[in-house]
Amino acid sequence: MPEVVVYALEGRSVDQKRGLMKDITSAVVKHFVVGAEQVVITLVETPKTDKAKGGRSEEHTSLQS
Repeated sequence: MPEVVVYALEGRSVDQKRGLMKDITSAVVKHFVVGAEQVVITLVETPKTDKAKGGRSEEHTSLQS
């Protein structure tokens, strides 16, 4: 059973997350030659306050943009 874990900053819509999971499932089915019902996808969302990149919080970086 293939399992894919996606880590992302929170803030995406339910439709965006569903679309991503559908596309990932299709890719795994195609390349791993398994049925869609065997593919497990977990989306782990993290608040911007809990992420840092280059030593600066993502929240701070987003405010600068």
